[in-house]
Amino acid sequence: MMKKNLKLLASAMGFIFLFYACRTDEMANSEQRAQNEKIAAFERFENLRSQEILNKKTHSSKSGVSLPLSYAQPFSEIIYQFLVNHPDFYDKLADDFGEIDYNVASQTFGEDKKYIFYPILKDGKVTSLWYGKLNEDRSWVDFYLVHDSSASTQRMIGEFQNYYSKKMASRGEPDPPVKEIPEIIITPPSTNPPIHDPIPGTGGDGTYTPPYTGDMSGGPIMHGGGTGTSTTQDPCKKLKAQNTPDFKGKLNLLESNLDDKKETGYIEKKNGTFEYKDNASATEDANSLTLGDPTSDMKGFLHTHPNDFEDSDGNTRIGFKIFSPADVIYFTQLVSLANQNGTPIEDVYAVMVSGKGNYQIRFTGNANQIKTTYTNTKIEYREMYKTYFKENSKRTDETNFLKFMEEMMYVKGVTLVKMNSDGTTVKKTLNSTKTGVTDTPCS
Repeated sequence: MMKKNLKLLASAMGFIFLFYACRTDEMANSEQRAQNEKIAAFERFENLRSQEILNKKTHSSKSGVSLPLSYAQPFSEIIYQFLVNHPDFYDKLADDFGEIDYNVASQTFGEDKKYIFYPILKDGKVTSLWYGKLNEDRSWVDFYLVHDSSASTQRMIGEFQNYYSKKMASRGEPDPPVKEIPEIIITPPSTNPPIHDPIPGTGGDGTYTPPYTGDMSGGPIMHGGGTGTSTTQDPCKKLKAQNTPDFKGKLNLLESNLDDKKETGYIEKKNGTFEYKDNASATEDANSLTLGDPTSDMKGFLHTHPNDFEDSDGNTRIGFKIFSPADVIYFTQLVSLANQNGTPIEDVYAVMVSGKGNYQIRFTGNANQIKTTYTNTKIEYREMYKTYFKENSKRTDETNFLKFMEEMMYVKGVTLVKMNSDGTTVKKTLNSTKTGVTDTPCS
C-alpha cells in the first residue's frame, strides 16, 4: 500500500485536524465507481430507524416516546472494525494520543450530513477527539483527529472528561461496540455543521505529522454496503472453471459420507492435488473436522456437515446445514495468506456439503475488507451462533448465516453460492432490507 504522511488540516474556524490518507489508485477508483452505494452500517441503522418510526404511529413531541436518533452505533461499528483489522495503526494511535472510546459519543449533529465526536483517552484522561462526518448519500465517511489548544476544542474535551471517573483507562485489544452507547451532550464550535469541511493547512498550533498508515475515510468498498464494486472476479466464472470431473468426484464422495457421525473433507493445494481429511471429533456440543493450520500452499477446502443422527444416549444430534463461524474464520485466514503472498484472493474457496444442499463461499470484496482478527474465540462464536439461529428460527439458514457473518462477526466481502445437484449455481445475497435472501443464478 502506498504510504503517505498525515497532512495537517485546518477548518475555517481555526480547528486543526489530521486527515489519515493512505489509499492506492486502484482503491480510489473502486470507491469512485461505488460512490452511489450506501455504507452497510449506516444503511442498516437507518432502515431499522425508519421501521421503528413507522411502528410508533402515535409518536408526537408530547408523547415522550424516544426515537433512535444517534448515529453513534454505525460510526462505532466501522471505527472498531478498522482498528481490529489494522493493529499497527491502532498501536501507533494509542501510543501517540491514546485510545478512541467508541462506546461513548457526543450527540449527533447535522440534518443531511451527520457529524459526531468520540473521546480519545490516555492514562484515563481525554487528550483529543475523533471526529466523524457522513455525507448526505451515506456513501462516504471521513474521520479526523482533533488535536489543538483552542478554547473550543479544550471545552469539548473537558465536557467529555466530566463523564469519566478517575479510574485509569485500560490498554489492550479494543472492546467490541456496546449495544447502547452513552450520549454525552457537548457544546459544538458551531451548528449545522459543527465543523466546516476541512481544508489543507500548514503549520500552526497542534502540528503533528507522525508516519501513520491506514485510511479510515472511504465508501462502501472500505466499510461495506450495497452491491458495491468488487476488485475481484465474479465467483460464477470461478465455479464454472472448478466444475471438473475430479472436483465433482470429491463432492460425490463427501455426499456419500453424510450419514457418518463425524465430518470428513478435503483440502486442495495450489498445485491442484487434494488431501482427504477425516480426523474429526464429535462431542456433546460440536462436531468438527481438523484440517490443520492454514498454509500458503492451500487453495481451499471442502467438508461435510453430517445428517442429524441419534447418539448412544438416544439424543438426536442436530447440526447446522450451512457454514459455521469456524468455517468462516478458517476461510478468511486462507484469504489473508493468499493476499500476503500475492496469490489471487478470488481463487480461495470453502465448500460445505450437507443433506440440505451444497454451498460455497468466495471472497469478492476489496483487499481492505479481509478480516484478520476476531474478538471472540471459535467456541464463543459457536454459542452465539446457536443462540442467533434459535432466536431467528423463522428465517432461512441462508439469511441467518449471511446476517450473522456481517453483523456479528463483521466479515465483509464474502459471497455465498449454492451449488445445485443439476450443476447450476446461484449467488445468495441479503436483500435491501436485510430480511431475506436474493437469488442471482450464475449464467
